[in-house]
Amino acid sequence: MQVKIAEYCGFCYGVKRAVALALAEGGKGGKVATFGPLIHNPQMIEELKEQGIGCKENLDDFVAGEKIILRSHGVGPEIYDKIKNNQLVLVDATCPNVRMAQEKAQQASLNGYLPIIIGEKDHPEVKSIKKWAGENSFVVEKKSEISTIPFVSKYAIIIQTTFEKDKFEKILSDLKEARPGEYLVENTICNATAQRQEAAAALAKEVDAMVVIGGHNSANTRHLAEVVAKDCRKVYHIETAAELNREMFTGCTKIGITAGASTPDRLIKEAFLFMENLENKDLSFEQMLEESMKGVNIYPGKVVEAEVIQKDKDGVYVAFGYMREGFIPYYEWSTEATAEELMETIQIGDRVEAKIVLSTTKEDFIRMSKIRAEREASWKDVQPLAEGEKRLATVKVLRVIKNKMKNVVGLSVAVENVEGFMPASHVELRRVEDFDQYVGQELEAEIIEIDVEKRRIVVSRRELLRTQREEKNRAWKEEKEARIAAAREAREAAAEAAMETIEEGSIVTGKVVKVAEFGLFVEIAKGLVGLVHTTELSWEHGKKPEDIAKEGDEVQVMIKKIDREEHRVGLSMKATEEDPWKVEARQFNIGDIVTGTVVRFLAFGAIVKLSEKVEGLVHVSEITDAHITKPEEALKIGQEVKMVVLKSDLDAKKIGLSILKAKQQAEQEGYENFMGNKETLTADLSDKFEK
Repeated sequence: MQVKIAEYCGFCYGVKRAVALALAEGGKGGKVATFGPLIHNPQMIEELKEQGIGCKENLDDFVAGEKIILRSHGVGPEIYDKIKNNQLVLVDATCPNVRMAQEKAQQASLNGYLPIIIGEKDHPEVKSIKKWAGENSFVVEKKSEISTIPFVSKYAIIIQTTFEKDKFEKILSDLKEARPGEYLVENTICNATAQRQEAAAALAKEVDAMVVIGGHNSANTRHLAEVVAKDCRKVYHIETAAELNREMFTGCTKIGITAGASTPDRLIKEAFLFMENLENKDLSFEQMLEESMKGVNIYPGKVVEAEVIQKDKDGVYVAFGYMREGFIPYYEWSTEATAEELMETIQIGDRVEAKIVLSTTKEDFIRMSKIRAEREASWKDVQPLAEGEKRLATVKVLRVIKNKMKNVVGLSVAVENVEGFMPASHVELRRVEDFDQYVGQELEAEIIEIDVEKRRIVVSRRELLRTQREEKNRAWKEEKEARIAAAREAREAAAEAAMETIEEGSIVTGKVVKVAEFGLFVEIAKGLVGLVHTTELSWEHGKKPEDIAKEGDEVQVMIKKIDREEHRVGLSMKATEEDPWKVEARQFNIGDIVTGTVVRFLAFGAIVKLSEKVEGLVHVSEITDAHITKPEEALKIGQEVKMVVLKSDLDAKKIGLSILKAKQQAEQEGYENFMGNKETLTADLSDKFEK
């Protein structure tokens, strides 16, 4: 029977760190306990208890001065506050990956995103991330829970570090379909978790049975079991070798072993030894582990390709196919940036070539150097530039470079597999206030200087951006001109068609499109605009265009004149209604006796106001029978006079009046009245004389 251990299994970096911190504190003496189980492995919890490290579920059970170890799954911000208020000594064993997920969730909420945590609702890690994300965050474990997510414009996705990658991708796809919008996806799945699952899945395809070792309460172990179950018909999830028996492996010739991130090596060894004894094969656990790593030989000076799996304040941890991880201190990563800057720019999952510096068995990690590897190989493929030559390149911004005064001098960029420099003045055409926004971005640039001996390469975006701006401006201008020309042609075509449908004298409704000093431009049909001149606005004198209408108003106009050759249309608003003067003037008929008020004098007569809008003229010869040369000799301004209407010309807007004839007519009427009475009197006297 062949037994093989998965390439990646057992304690991950975060668990190793948490256990190491706890054991170190236990060895110092004094009261110390973890706040909840340190990791999801009952056997490890028992071992810690034997070392004097207890486990308390309630924060109030700790007393002032006692050491409290926060477990690798993390806690919410309120716990940190209470620890401080209760005067406890904090030992934070939160997994750096979990802490990163918490920070990303908090920042996403502050930036206006709706945080969505994909993971198991009841998992302590997920609960802690949700605390940092805030009350308005949501947890999604399966597709059916997507319906609880509200519709917003911006979503931030944070993933449980031990969640299965395939399951996450399916949920994310369903989520994007059900809730469209802008998505910020923070891939916080632990790289070690992904490696462990991939290695287990690969091994499951080769064997007849898989043994998955880890706590039954461990999420990442359960996920491992689910992953291998897809490719292996027999899968056993156990906590210890005591749960195994020979019948489980009846008919099996190949058995695979994997373990969750919280599983100590001791438990893996016990399980392996059990299966070793199934056929009494004389092969130790260490030999089998060595066999599983066959082909990986390390020695000082060897350059290997590695993947960043973790980082802390001192450096980064990398995996490179060996049973132990590598460690690259920040001072061995770069000489041009501080540890704080590198922590911000280096990402989990980054690939790096590193040179092995130390490989003793006394250390948990293999010491490595990125700088030393780069010195040997980074420049071998870089082609020099001819004089005056420039070369296009896609560069990735690694970090911001500052001088001793903390002033930004440029950006460190990855270009043609080496690290180059982009001066601050060559990043944009404008002044840049925040250079951090470029970190991690890929940019198009030009290589403008290469000095292989000095290991110097300089890149610039300035000329590229200037050319792009000119091209963009030219394209925008051409597009604008084309758009204006098309609109003009459309208007002209519409106006041409509308010209055939209008007639002089017709009254139409139009829309004011422009108010000018000399009149109103009114669109009377699509694309056809006519002018209402100031003289055609109103019957009232002195009216200005802005007094009559404003842009957007609908007005009624008469088409007065059409010039089809010039495509011009003259309009009138006042022609749509009768002259108010004529309306009032119709009440004054020839021969009528009227009363009016003298309002002004002319050389040849007096103007008399008959009504609000109508005035008439009394010629100087029609004022009095006495000889006068000027009207003011007989009349006064404001004087009320009676007149007779001599003539009325409505088209010419003229009414002729006569005070003299009105007076004569009144005298004639008085005489006639008198004469009528006299005849009666004469008859009466005749009768008397006869008697």
